[in-house]
Amino acid sequence: MLKLIKSIAYIFLIFSLIFNFSCSDSEVTDKQDNLNKEKVLDSIDLLPKFLDTFPKINYNLIKFNNNTERKNFLDSLSKLPNFNKYVLVTLNRKQWSFVAGSSEILVPDQFFDSNLPYSIFPTYYEAASKIPQIIIVSNRYQAMAAYEYGNLVKFSPVNSGKEKTQTYPGKYSLIFRQRIRHSSIDSNWVLNYYFNFHPQAGMAFHEFTLPGYPASHSCVRMMMDDAKWVYDWGKQTKVDTSGHRIDNTGTPVLIVDHYPFGAEFRPWIQIANNKDLKVQLPDNPLEFDEPLIPIIQIPQEIRGSLVNRQRFEIAEDSLRKLGIIRQGIVITPSVNFNKLRRQKEAEERRKQAELEKLEQQTTDPEQEEGMQ
Repeated sequence: MLKLIKSIAYIFLIFSLIFNFSCSDSEVTDKQDNLNKEKVLDSIDLLPKFLDTFPKINYNLIKFNNNTERKNFLDSLSKLPNFNKYVLVTLNRKQWSFVAGSSEILVPDQFFDSNLPYSIFPTYYEAASKIPQIIIVSNRYQAMAAYEYGNLVKFSPVNSGKEKTQTYPGKYSLIFRQRIRHSSIDSNWVLNYYFNFHPQAGMAFHEFTLPGYPASHSCVRMMMDDAKWVYDWGKQTKVDTSGHRIDNTGTPVLIVDHYPFGAEFRPWIQIANNKDLKVQLPDNPLEFDEPLIPIIQIPQEIRGSLVNRQRFEIAEDSLRKLGIIRQGIVITPSVNFNKLRRQKEAEERRKQAELEKLEQQTTDPEQEEGMQ
């Protein structure tokens, strides 16, 4: 259906271009160009909306007294003809190995092949109806939605930044992708299907462990299949003829809220059914506020290249006033462990070289006696 939507829009655009070239004037005027854009947008207005026609699905929080009880329950679930393991992963915001070891899990009374019936985001986002692609992340509910022309096409669990290295709210955009990336912070961290949305802070979507709570160093962790989906679907930033990135040309990314650190509950566990909660989305998504990111979370060696350094310098104080950073919480500085490791290895090589030199200078007593 969404491919059909795109095709219709493209047909209108191509028709407009052909019409322009057939005109007597060789150059397309600004007025005609705007008219062409309006035609494309009008064609989008006529496209079908993805309305929520899913049945009501009730959720139950099942608690277990011991491992045997949990195993028996999961075994019984797995025997259901329509059982979908990924639905439990989604509802609990944690990968299967953690679900299978949990003392309590959220369970639906109906299983579907798709994740969309369980979405906490609306199936149709009116304010994004003319935006080809947009990604929405809720830190509070540890979930992600992707839209095409306002229609929900993807809903998945995520785990965002832990309290001392949060994934801060704001408007970003996808910048660049890399199939396998070793973290610039610590090369021991292997990041699959990496798609960066803030180069200076090193923030990106990628596959990594989902324990079921905010746990990353400000990135948005995803399950492998979900990370691959974003990697294949998203559009990275365009570049000009000089190879410089053109701002705001990648798929927009909105992080719309923050996680309630300090609370004793996981908000998604409190959801009673798939109809009770739909995250309220911005009325003007492309005018959403730019993020406030504390400069302490920017590596020291690149702070000098920040375009609006003052915004980074005032960010922490502003975030504390907004209640996004709790009083008393000390933000973890961005430390380049790769650099520290290289320095340590260089120091070890230096000491080893000095030791070998000292050994060469120290003559064996027996050998020295023989020479005499």
